[in-house]
Amino acid sequence: MKSFKTMLPALGLVLGATMALAMNVPTMMAEKTATKVWTPDPDPAYEETNFYREITGEVLGSDFLCNGTSQECRVEFDNDNPMTGQKSILTPGIYVEQ
Repeated sequence: MKSFKTMLPALGLVLGATMALAMNVPTMMAEKTATKVWTPDPDPAYEETNFYREITGEVLGSDFLCNGTSQECRVEFDNDNPMTGQKSILTPGIYVEQ
């Protein structure tokens, strides 16, 4: 019992250091690699991009609108490739050119 009491300060230091390290670990976030914005387009001209048209240079509100909320208006793919990338919907709706 006496040896346990003498080890308590050391155990407290170890526990405190462990907790301090655990609380200060930075969160690992995946870097965003997507640089292009796409919209669905059933035109056969976009078949090689899985029927998505790139609209990166177009500005929402001046070049086009997104009407409705049930479909995807603006999307991006994690690797900028609609054929193989993971899709993220940026703005729901239906793409309407102005």
